Amino acid sequence: MGRLFWKFFFFFQLAQLATAACAMSLMVFWHRHGVLVGSFLTSLAVAALLAWYVSKPIRYLRRALNAAAHGDLDVRIGDNIGRRRDELADLGRDFDSTAARLKLLMDGQRRLLHDVSHELRSPLARLQAAVGLMRQHPGNVDAAIDRVERESIRIDKLVAELLTLSRLEAGMASRQQETVNVVELLNEVVADAIYELKARAAAIVFDVQIDSLKLAKVMGNTEMLHRAIENVVRNSVRYTRSGGQVDIVGEYDALRREIRLVIADEGPGVGTAELASIFEPFFRGQAAQGTSGHGLGLAITHRVIESHGGRISASNRTSGGLAVEIYLPG
Repeated sequence: MGRLFWKFFFFFQLAQLATAACAMSLMVFWHRHGVLVGSFLTSLAVAALLAWYVSKPIRYLRRALNAAAHGDLDVRIGDNIGRRRDELADLGRDFDSTAARLKLLMDGQRRLLHDVSHELRSPLARLQAAVGLMRQHPGNVDAAIDRVERESIRIDKLVAELLTLSRLEAGMASRQQETVNVVELLNEVVADAIYELKARAAAIVFDVQIDSLKLAKVMGNTEMLHRAIENVVRNSVRYTRSGGQVDIVGEYDALRREIRLVIADEGPGVGTAELASIFEPFFRGQAAQGTSGHGLGLAITHRVIESHGGRISASNRTSGGLAVEIYLPG
């Protein structure tokens, strides 16, 4: 028992000496290397803070990308980034603008699909009704066939316009590059419009600076430009009141190297709230209700003019009616 006590006492003293030695060694090490350790710990804290600062927007961006991949294009990360002014903040803002653009395109495609379905439903229903009448009343086949022919032409025209619009949006319709004779083009469009206006005792006032327009060198697709301008003129002819007139102004600005065309009618005009949508596919304002057409003409015109590097706008005239301005580089 006494021997065990002395062994325990010996080891206890040895442990105390070892603890004291370690403490003294740590004190000596800290005294000699305290600045180095402090710098290391400070660097570690700064690195951790920097990693958190950098990874925070990346986490937001990752969650936003995951949401967009699952169809949620309403997600935005700009508010979470705050007032940062670095490359990650720019990346977040680029994501927000891209998501907004994609949402706009997706909404446009859904709306277009809905409108196409709606436009096709009526002629298809009339076709089915005509077929049903032919079966029930074989004696009225001629009238039913006439109805089938009219509706088939209507569907064919709608599909052709949709294909044209699709080609324009895909950038395929303006690849043909040729010198467009603007004067000749306008003369052809006006000649057709005059023929249509005679039935309503209306007229066209054609104020075109032919000499200046001959100097213009418009490069593009003659057929598509003809169709674009014709769409606007035919709209003006359609809505101009009986006994009224359609004003067409054409001039060339040699300094700006730009052609300006103005087609104005004396119709009912367009509501102020509707002006922003007048060049959208299938848009038909209050004045167009009950008239023929699918609301694709001005949408096609808008795409054609833009694909040729120009611009188009519409406004209501103070005297009544709608004025459409077209600018083309020349």
